[in-house]
Amino acid sequence: MKKGGEERILIIKTSAIGDIVRTFPAVSAVRREFPGARIDYLVGREYAGLLADCPHVSEVIPYDKRRNFEDVAGFLRFLASIRGRKYTVALNLQNNTRCEMIARASGAARRTRIVNITRPMDGVEGVFEILKTTGINTAERDYEFWTSEEDERFAAEFAEANGLSGGEPVIGLNPGVAWPSRRWPLEHFATLADRAREELGARALIFGGPGEIDRAESIAAAMSAPPVIAAGKTTLLQAGALMRRCAAFVSNDSGLMHISAMCRVPTVGLFGPSTPDIARPSGPGHKALYLALPCAPCYKHDCPKSTTECMSGIAPDAVFKELEQIIRINKRSS
Repeated sequence: MKKGGEERILIIKTSAIGDIVRTFPAVSAVRREFPGARIDYLVGREYAGLLADCPHVSEVIPYDKRRNFEDVAGFLRFLASIRGRKYTVALNLQNNTRCEMIARASGAARRTRIVNITRPMDGVEGVFEILKTTGINTAERDYEFWTSEEDERFAAEFAEANGLSGGEPVIGLNPGVAWPSRRWPLEHFATLADRAREELGARALIFGGPGEIDRAESIAAAMSAPPVIAAGKTTLLQAGALMRRCAAFVSNDSGLMHISAMCRVPTVGLFGPSTPDIARPSGPGHKALYLALPCAPCYKHDCPKSTTECMSGIAPDAVFKELEQIIRINKRSS
């Protein structure tokens, strides 16, 4: 493959937050392989903002998924527009047949192949297995989450306004996730945060989207020491900038968990109906807690037993032990 400016590269990853974020090391790898190439990234429209500040991507192409091909004419027009861009390399990191159609329609002579991953591996490693089918060098891993100066300024001002700039360790908490079966109990988050305050001198900072404000406020109401609530007050990029101010991050299996890991914040992921074998926070220094009950992993949106014991059974004490180790390591290295 040419490695100069003549290459035109299309990366395809349409969803979802955590999966897109776990392609970021691959984006950096592609840029290393082709330092002068044009690199475009095709992504679901609702996720396009995640790449707004990526220095390696020339253009983010928003994609509107046509479910069941009900808009065949629109999809064909879209494919024609992609072909008109004259790509030479197409990387289907979504690894499915619909996106394979887009890759083939691009006319690129070099394309990834769909990979059947038969052994457990985390999401970043799975993406690199796909990259290998094109011969791209996959030896290095750069865990990155790109934010703007405005995002960093927002984080600094938010921290200052909420008393998070005094040198005390900040523990990020993410109680939100779309699947009810993946939610660690709110009272467990409150118990953990209070103990971290009492024994580690840590402040709790609760993250989440607009739909998780009630959950954040419920945690705050159950705590002895008031936390800082960022839920509903940040964009995803602002949340990433704010996460970098955390000594550690505790999260359900969710997009924010993967953003934290890409920000290289020591992350404790909590797993029940999904398995950390493939969904754990990517990169060094992270932890995953998983009870591995006989019924797990079930990959069900709602617990079939209506107990979610795979999540509620993860004791706050077990999570605290991981936090304590992270904080003590941070203190020794600072």
